[in-house]
Amino acid sequence: MRILSLLVAGLLCGDAMAAQGDHIMGANVGYGSQDFEGITSDSSTSGDNVMYDIYYRYMWHDNFGVEAGYLSGSGGIMSAFVGIITKVNSIEYKGFRTALYGEYMLSQSNRLYAKLGASANELSYDLEGGNGGVRSLSDNGVDLYTAVGWGIRFNSDLGMNIEYQYIPIQELTVQNFSIGISYRF
Repeated sequence: MRILSLLVAGLLCGDAMAAQGDHIMGANVGYGSQDFEGITSDSSTSGDNVMYDIYYRYMWHDNFGVEAGYLSGSGGIMSAFVGIITKVNSIEYKGFRTALYGEYMLSQSNRLYAKLGASANELSYDLEGGNGGVRSLSDNGVDLYTAVGWGIRFNSDLGMNIEYQYIPIQELTVQNFSIGISYRF
């Protein structure tokens, strides 16, 4: 049993050393817009959105990889003001996502990239009823996740990126511009 444990540990260490530089951890914070299309026309609203996104990416090829992450967002300052006069307010979303990642190298350190995948989200919001009462509603589903961006990687394996995300989440459509930082190991 001990020999088997040493063999497995050796294989794992050898694989980790061979894959040096194929792993990336990162985070984005952003600001954008959100459009909520409710069941009725008077429950639709638009506003701003703040978000964050953390992720892990495995690069199986120089230009291609797979990414898994967690994203979360909610209405911003303008959405809070719009929520005063509309029937829908306190819009929030969160969920796990996975995406295929592809990049085009512009130079040794600059790249353009795209992500295409799916996200499993929970959308929650408050809906004002006709009698003045407020109902808190939530919905779960699997939705499209897309992003395009530009990134730079420094010799220290630190990277920075600017990204545009388009994410339809059930009745909500989110468009964000974000800035991020990542580390390759």
